[in-house]
Amino acid sequence: MEGAVALGMRRLSVIDLAGGNQPIHNENGSISVVFNGEIYNFRELRRELEEEGHIFSSHTDTEVLVHLYESHGRGMLDRLNGMFAFCLLDRRAGRLFLARDRVGKKPLYYAHGDGAFAFASEIKSLLCHPAVRREADPAAAALYFTHGYVPAPFTPFMGIRKLPAGHWLELDLASGEIQVGRYWDLDYSQVDEDLCEEEAVAGLESALLAAVERRLISDVPLGVFLSGGVDSSLVVAMMARFREGRDIHAFSIGFHEKAFDESGYAESVARAWGVDHHVTRFSDAEMFSVIDEILPRMDEPLSDPSLIPTYLLSKVTQDSGIVVALSGDGADEMFGGYPKYYIHRYAAWLDRLPGILGRDVPAWLFSQVPLKAENNIFNYKVERFVSGLRLAPRHRNQFWVAPFMPDELTRLLPEQEVPRAVWEVTDQYDSRFNGRGVVDRMMYFDAKMMLQDMYLAKVDRASMAVSLEVRSPFLDLEVMDAAVHLPWQLKVRGRETKYLLKKLASRYLPHDVVYRFKRGFGLPLAVWMRTLAPRISETLTQGDCGGIDAAYVQSLLREHLDGTRDHAVKLWAVYAYLTWLRNWGGS
Repeated sequence: MEGAVALGMRRLSVIDLAGGNQPIHNENGSISVVFNGEIYNFRELRRELEEEGHIFSSHTDTEVLVHLYESHGRGMLDRLNGMFAFCLLDRRAGRLFLARDRVGKKPLYYAHGDGAFAFASEIKSLLCHPAVRREADPAAAALYFTHGYVPAPFTPFMGIRKLPAGHWLELDLASGEIQVGRYWDLDYSQVDEDLCEEEAVAGLESALLAAVERRLISDVPLGVFLSGGVDSSLVVAMMARFREGRDIHAFSIGFHEKAFDESGYAESVARAWGVDHHVTRFSDAEMFSVIDEILPRMDEPLSDPSLIPTYLLSKVTQDSGIVVALSGDGADEMFGGYPKYYIHRYAAWLDRLPGILGRDVPAWLFSQVPLKAENNIFNYKVERFVSGLRLAPRHRNQFWVAPFMPDELTRLLPEQEVPRAVWEVTDQYDSRFNGRGVVDRMMYFDAKMMLQDMYLAKVDRASMAVSLEVRSPFLDLEVMDAAVHLPWQLKVRGRETKYLLKKLASRYLPHDVVYRFKRGFGLPLAVWMRTLAPRISETLTQGDCGGIDAAYVQSLLREHLDGTRDHAVKLWAVYAYLTWLRNWGGS
């Protein structure tokens, strides 16, 4: 503490265990920092700074930040390759300087008002501050149910904001005024249309190998998540270029229910590279039992049910003595991994139909699709696709994967008008997109919104709940730069997603691992909802439901239980929200 300023930090020690305690200061103590994350190029930066005359007192990556700021000010951010959220106290200029990494691997929340400014890695910390009021944001529920998360800069609370990825914030300590600015964005305007496939594969391989090697720097035991999908499997194979297989500790989880168990693919990759493979299989009951363990910890609602297996995987990894784990996160958003990217191209053809045809063809298509009585998941996806055709491309990209469509939202939250923010968040990114083509545009939206505010948030909350750090080579600065320079045809070709990445992976992995059907964390969500149904019904009768129409949710439950419709996605989103509301949303 110093005057009106207090900096605090609870450290997960990874590099320089003894000498890296925070805050860390520069030579004369005029600049101090608290920092969460890793700077992967800190050794190169340290050499440069020492050549400039800076004197270091530790071997931690954190200390690079104070000296880099001393020399470059805000420009320091252009030099960093890493995942980070930090706050620098600049006593010379009388200000705080905060920043968040380019894609939002590390969270950073802040509250400003009533003569106070507070920041933290978690909302729950800010709620302990006497100047921060626990006042719900009326627009947050609608934002959550139409995205599956609350997109930055919003949070569920009026007085609390998220600093968006790739942004900085300055607080003038004398005036109390803040300024927020963007220092980085994905730029698709410099695509190399003349790049041949072989050159593209070679360039990507070089960048990804370097990214993996950078993420192996650690003074604590290090492992890797291995799902058996192409992304995590490629990370494992590339780790084996730098370490003996027996020194690589790979962790997978599986399910007793064969329809959802993909651990066999992970075992195939582990055998191919001779890694030390740890597989833990869970029953539905065991998976279900941890829902009450992790959901109440979520101080911001997330509708992604893979939070549960991610938490379990993190837990078994950390229980084995691992402190740092690599993962395959970010590959889908950088290299075109979602089927909706090629579906957007089909939808664009329908968009070109004139007037009445453009309005009537989607409805006619839905009437012609042979819905399957035995496959409600298929029916749900078909209905969602056709409904999304009525929206602008940027909004259908959002609503195709959202829990609730706009017309459904008015039934769920009847006392609210659909706030403009539901549309404006996507519109804002649409105006910022710098590039051409629908595929790159939609990947940009997903990287700026879904990746930042749901998938990376899920991994951070699930892993840090057990004190495990997760590193993502696909979100390395050089790898992302390589990705945005690729023509979209090398990402999505016909109905083949991640085309170029799979070409690279086929040099390292068995064919059936590279080209199998993508499942991700396949979950028996529909079964879970049958088990959770009584609990959801009971919760709807207990106090404030945040404006949710309980009768509408009960109708969804009845249709789901009698098997006429699959409402698992909607019901899980409602349950996650109500759990958040009961634990954090009250006054």
